[in-house]
Amino acid sequence: MEIPISTLQEMLNNAATLGAMSAVKKLDPVKDQLKASEVRTWLGNDSNLSRKFDAMVRKGMIKGFKKGTSQNSPYYYSKLQIEAAFAAVRCKSLL
Repeated sequence: MEIPISTLQEMLNNAATLGAMSAVKKLDPVKDQLKASEVRTWLGNDSNLSRKFDAMVRKGMIKGFKKGTSQNSPYYYSKLQIEAAFAAVRCKSLL
């Protein structure tokens, strides 16, 4: 199977982005965390991306976590995990 150069370029770009985000997460884990309310802003307030994000959470591709033990503690999401899920969907559509 031969992969077109543009597809390979997009896949490598996704891998480079994820590598950079992984380095940021290791150096400063707090910068990788977003509250559920901040995710929409980080995605650019795009309703299409928000719907995709919600679908990925429902499917278990993106998992949130709570820092506190209270029932009202907000859910946090990893920027790296969100970007990796979107990159996986993009790569799947390229093949």
